[in-house]
Amino acid sequence: MAVAARKKSTDRTYDVLIVGGGVIGLSLAWELAQHGAQVCVVDRGQLGQEASWAGAGMVPPGPKESHWGLATPGEQLAGLSQRLQHLWHERLLELTGIDNEYRRCGSVQLTFAADPTHDLDDKVRRWTELGIVCRPLDTATLSDIEPSLENRAATFTRAYHLPDEAQIRNPRHLRALVAACHLEGVDLRPEVAVHHFETSESCLLRAVTSDQPIQAEAYCLASGSWSGQLAASLGIELPVKPIRGQIVLLEGAPQVIKRNIYVGHRYLTPRSDGRVLVGSTQEDVGFLKENTKSGVSELLSFAKSIAPETGQFAVESRWAGLRPSTADGMPYLGRLPRFDNCWLATGHFRAGLQLSPATAVVMRAMMLGQASPVDVTALGVERPC
Repeated sequence: MAVAARKKSTDRTYDVLIVGGGVIGLSLAWELAQHGAQVCVVDRGQLGQEASWAGAGMVPPGPKESHWGLATPGEQLAGLSQRLQHLWHERLLELTGIDNEYRRCGSVQLTFAADPTHDLDDKVRRWTELGIVCRPLDTATLSDIEPSLENRAATFTRAYHLPDEAQIRNPRHLRALVAACHLEGVDLRPEVAVHHFETSESCLLRAVTSDQPIQAEAYCLASGSWSGQLAASLGIELPVKPIRGQIVLLEGAPQVIKRNIYVGHRYLTPRSDGRVLVGSTQEDVGFLKENTKSGVSELLSFAKSIAPETGQFAVESRWAGLRPSTADGMPYLGRLPRFDNCWLATGHFRAGLQLSPATAVVMRAMMLGQASPVDVTALGVERPC
């Protein structure tokens, strides 16, 4: 059932109720509102304060549309998002005056002699197939483009430079999205939890919340790690679970590290003001969001092993987030089974901010009955995992 966007009115029946005010929910709300939909967003906590806020904001490159014939739906989403991120940055800055600090910084991908190299080799082969620029680096070239790695350069068995990677400062991007949603008339309701839904046959009628019932023509579950609980209230098993990621923020100096630096799932991300994010752990510990002494120690040791100079940087802060993980690592996008007017946009794991613009555009198209730029049928809830 596609939503027919209505003119703004003073009644309390919305075109769309989005449950979850993270980067996915806010992006979708802004996108829908720009196309005439009357939207309400509720979140059990403060807007944009879970995994969306906690991430490092990397935007890895995706395939250009000329290579989409070889790309999976997830890879096509990455390509579309890469194209949209800079456009959204400019639009949000123009509308709100908030700079999310989008910048094309590039990245370096590394492996240690003691680590297996096949994962990176497989990635390089895939990047090459999809036309994503990745250049091998020898020790001298690696030291030249990233002087902070010079003392350790000889210990890496593989090194590749991806010049088209970008980054965004998550908290600023989320503030810009909130401001843009306000400007478009989106009704934002933080600290409103959805307890359950009232249903009739194949439709959701209203959401029963901690505040008051909310009625809409269509609903979208975009609650990250909590989406499975919402689906369970509708009698549907949705295999999304939280994976804790801890991050440490170091004080530093501008240009000590110039690019995002990866070794497997761990990374160093430099900010323009010199701060360096060190991440991240991957821990299956349920909904425990606390930092641990061992996790922080592991991250600090990792940073020093890559760029010894970071051992001199003071720890400014540390935090943890709960990423919504799925069995196959891909998000769930599409209609919820058994309900014509309920949709899902969740399970983005480590790629929520990266894929948020494309997710918003694709979900908006599907929910409003428009042509979608990416066929995400394969990312539906009923796919085999």
